[in-house]
Amino acid sequence: MLTTIHPSLASASQLELGRTLDVLNTATVGSIHLDIEDTSFIRNITFGVKTATQVAGVTHHPLSFHLMVNDPFPWIEWLKPLNPAWVFVHVETLANPAEILALINGIGSKAGLAFNPATPLEPYSYLATLVDSIMIMTSEPDGMGQRFNPLLIDKVTRAASLFKTREIWADGGITLAAAKKLHIAGARHLVLGRALFNSEDYVINVNTFREVGYER
Repeated sequence: MLTTIHPSLASASQLELGRTLDVLNTATVGSIHLDIEDTSFIRNITFGVKTATQVAGVTHHPLSFHLMVNDPFPWIEWLKPLNPAWVFVHVETLANPAEILALINGIGSKAGLAFNPATPLEPYSYLATLVDSIMIMTSEPDGMGQRFNPLLIDKVTRAASLFKTREIWADGGITLAAAKKLHIAGARHLVLGRALFNSEDYVINVNTFREVGYER
């Protein structure tokens, strides 16, 4: 089974987003991935609605959003005109996750829950029939480039067991070697940043990652 790749624009050159999107329009990807960051989870600010709207206007790919914000609720209505295919919210910000999952589904998007490395999965297993996708963060700010943490592969395995039939995503510092292990663990959707945009040919690199399931 091929792995679905989601290029993360936060790791692309911000001065060349137009050119980058032109290249990605020739690649086979699951979505163009936008991390919306307001410093709540990482010391960075990324995209606003204006930039997201402009991205939507120049790509034929679906959009996926990862809301790394303190209050994700307003964003659901703001993103509605862009018809996002996926919207992920962090469980760490939610008192009642079912509420926002319903809101996301209500705008026609798949509803996803994202989990920081230290956040356990088990307390949220009751949402298995309400959530569409689970995102496991496989790195965190470490002062050394947010390196992939191999100990989190086991968390991906647990997610695939707890949330059977749901999409399992992994995001954070993923290398080609890590991608192969994550595929075996059950992650069929990978968010790629530096591993993709530090390469000379994005299209070839996307295809290489897509095929990790055949390279055991």
